[in-house]
Amino acid sequence: MSTPTRTYRGRAVDELIPRIQAELGPEAIIVRRRDGLTGGILGFFQHPFVEIEAMPGGPRIDVYDEDHSAEPTQSAAAIQPPPERRPAAGEPPAPVAPPAPAPAPALSPFYTREPASPPAYGSAYVTAHLAALARADRSKVGQLTPIPEHRREPPAPGADFQELIPRDLPPPGLRARSEAEYAPVPYAPVPYAPAPYAPAPRAPAPERRRVAPDRSKIGQHTRARAGVEKTLRGVGISEELTRELIDRATAHTLALAPRSGLAQAVRVTLAQCIPVAPPLPASGAAIVVIGAGGAGKTTCCATLLAAYRTSSTLPARFATLTRGSERGELQMILSPQIMKPTPANAPRALRALRAARTGGLAVIDTPQLSPVDRASIRELARLLVELEPERVVVALPATLGATAAAQLLTALSPLGANALAVTHAEETDQIGVAVEVACTFGLAPEFLLDRARSGGWRLSRTDPTGLAAKLLP
Repeated sequence: MSTPTRTYRGRAVDELIPRIQAELGPEAIIVRRRDGLTGGILGFFQHPFVEIEAMPGGPRIDVYDEDHSAEPTQSAAAIQPPPERRPAAGEPPAPVAPPAPAPAPALSPFYTREPASPPAYGSAYVTAHLAALARADRSKVGQLTPIPEHRREPPAPGADFQELIPRDLPPPGLRARSEAEYAPVPYAPVPYAPAPYAPAPRAPAPERRRVAPDRSKIGQHTRARAGVEKTLRGVGISEELTRELIDRATAHTLALAPRSGLAQAVRVTLAQCIPVAPPLPASGAAIVVIGAGGAGKTTCCATLLAAYRTSSTLPARFATLTRGSERGELQMILSPQIMKPTPANAPRALRALRAARTGGLAVIDTPQLSPVDRASIRELARLLVELEPERVVVALPATLGATAAAQLLTALSPLGANALAVTHAEETDQIGVAVEVACTFGLAPEFLLDRARSGGWRLSRTDPTGLAAKLLP
């Protein structure tokens, strides 16, 4: 017949322990504990509670040592060993007793199961169990073992209840297994035979459903789309790039700025597509301008040199690369160091150019190049590898068509150009052609050369935002 249990509920464990000990005795056993919340209104203002289910324990066991004062005691003479007897003259020596056998080796740490028997719990165990509950240390509850006979003594004040657990005895219900009962299994390696590789079959890709575009949203920009297409086509942008810019703007730019309008969204998208050249170092640099005949590269060099000499903190020098008589080698003139034409790859010319770009700006003009003259382009490319200029600018007339501009930039690609100067910008409004080829070949449209109202030349620096606003007002 099972022992009935009682349930106690309160706000804390400290509040319930006196009640349990008063009603069930100090040998009470905690069966179950549950924490929860109660009270409140609509789930608010609830307070925690503790519910403990306990049952009476067994009879009390005296854990104190018995009184041995009545036992007879032996005198000091009784426990002393007898005096050693020496043999007389002529008497054979007494036989020597063999040494005591060595203690048996310790048993194996493996244990065997014994028949289950009810554990003997004492008051010290119950006290330690309730103390663990009071400290809310639930990780140690249930890990206590019955206290053996030789350790049943009241715990010292402040000692941990785990000190009562014996360290030299097997767990409850187990006994030590002898060496005769323990026979280790001999190790036998299992032969490994790898399975032949077979690729896993691929599952067929799920069929993608085509989602029809939202025609209602496309119809909102029909009139604005027609106006943007007309404006971009009027400045020389191709139909393919125009369509791509509008599709990108409606797909991404308008999603984050729906009130800006289609024209503003396309302007932002166009500015993102235009390449940007890295800034020049403040300690000095070399700028090389290349281009075909009549492209305006010499005018671009003169205007750039005058602008630096007027407003820059760096001293500017001008070097000219010319072709010798009868298509000879490249020669250099650098005033005031080199006043006579000198081979451009000569050590003297390289040292003078290196000194001019150290702490200053060196603007280098090159001879005119033709897209069909591959030999001259390769010779100039070898010289630029030795010079290592920070900027190689292609002078591209805005009057060139898309096909001619693409052919010129393809032929000049061995020179490693990284920037573009749009020249003759006052002669046409088709600046979009130069901007499109710059995006195609990865060249930054950095300069814009046109005539000023006073009749002279004007060189201005461009940026992607300003250039996009010029193409699409």
